Amino acid sequence: MILMASGTEKEPSIGMPQLDFSNFDNQAFWLIVFLISVFIVIKVLVIPRMETTLTNRRKIIEEDIQEAEEFRDKAVEIEKTLNLELESAREKANEILRAAKDQVKSNSLEALSEIDLKIDEMVDKASENILLIKKKANKDIQALSKKLAPDIVKAILPKNIK
Repeated sequence: MILMASGTEKEPSIGMPQLDFSNFDNQAFWLIVFLISVFIVIKVLVIPRMETTLTNRRKIIEEDIQEAEEFRDKAVEIEKTLNLELESAREKANEILRAAKDQVKSNSLEALSEIDLKIDEMVDKASENILLIKKKANKDIQALSKKLAPDIVKAILPKNIK
């Protein structure tokens, strides 16, 4: 046992020293000092850093959201422009196609009319050639008839008739 300088001897405490009510006032004081110091450290050091971090995160998130909205607006604008240009290109393509069809149609009509004219010319020439051939055939028939007529008459008629 430990003897104190005063000469009084203390009883040894049984159990947990934290539950010893003889030094409870001292423990309560240091607990309050410790909690106040932890509170001050948290209040002065930790919370401002956390607020700064949270503020920076909010700022970054807001900037990202704003940037995303701007990109979305630009994308919508680009899509509208693209749709207008696409529609314009379709209209131009349809006009070119229509013009090509019209030109092909007019070219084919011109070609058909030229072919019709050539056919008409050929038919006219063929008709003229047929008429010439008919006239020549008629002349040949008449000439041959004139030559053969006396011989035919002689062959048909008896020889006694004169």
